[in-house]
Amino acid sequence: MKLKLTLLILAASLPFSAAHAQDPSAADKARDAFMKVDTNSDGALDLAEWKAAGRRERGFTMIDADKDGKVTPAELRAAMAKYGK
Repeated sequence: MKLKLTLLILAASLPFSAAHAQDPSAADKARDAFMKVDTNSDGALDLAEWKAAGRRERGFTMIDADKDGKVTPAELRAAMAKYGK
């Protein structure tokens, strides 16, 4: 249940999320929220950024599908599709 809630929160902060299609201002807010967490501005979240945002390492490990040490917006969307239902 906590993972589902985490995914929902993260999905809300994704650029190009469903909110983007419905409300440009929501998409701007989501992009801004992601950019705040992405402190090194590389377009992905590393484990340190993930943990600094108050997230657990377990969730990072589950979402980092290609195991490259980064969670991208695409990986977050995929996890939301897989676990968010």
